[in-house]
Amino acid sequence: MSTPYAQLLGPALATLPLPCRAIHERFGRFSGRISVQPAELGLLRLVTRLMGMPGAVRDAPFEFETSACGAGARWTRKIGRQVMVTRQRAMPDGTLAETIGPMTLAARVIAEPQGLRLETAWLRVLGLPVPRLLWPRVMTREWAREGRYHFDIHIALPMIGTRVIAYSGYLDCPTPGP
Repeated sequence: MSTPYAQLLGPALATLPLPCRAIHERFGRFSGRISVQPAELGLLRLVTRLMGMPGAVRDAPFEFETSACGAGARWTRKIGRQVMVTRQRAMPDGTLAETIGPMTLAARVIAEPQGLRLETAWLRVLGLPVPRLLWPRVMTREWAREGRYHFDIHIALPMIGTRVIAYSGYLDCPTPGP
């Protein structure tokens, strides 16, 4: 079974830097370091923690595992004793849908010479579509540097720009074969 990223990117997957391919081409376990900035507002921080998002850490050990789950993938992120699990799947509209708690956010996956970026395509909460005006601003970027896979994700509330969560770091990973 191929990963949702492999399903969506097709031949473009082969154009990615090797560390990015290693993460998205097949399922596996990886380790690295991560820093997390939680929500700025107390109530929002509580909601994100209830949804399973991690709390604040700086340059902490990070274990990341992807595995097959139905027609998609399960992503497990371990940051110390904190665990965040999401499910991803390739959608018929060509987007990547990721579910955490009651929320499913779909994004267009865009391959670039230096890596990937994602653009929000739609959002559902409890299965109900959320109007575009209320979508969080999601800025996601992935790239390779010095043989490592690097990531930088920032999520903010619409209109007011208050941070929901931001995390960045890297993973050491074996590079895929031909």
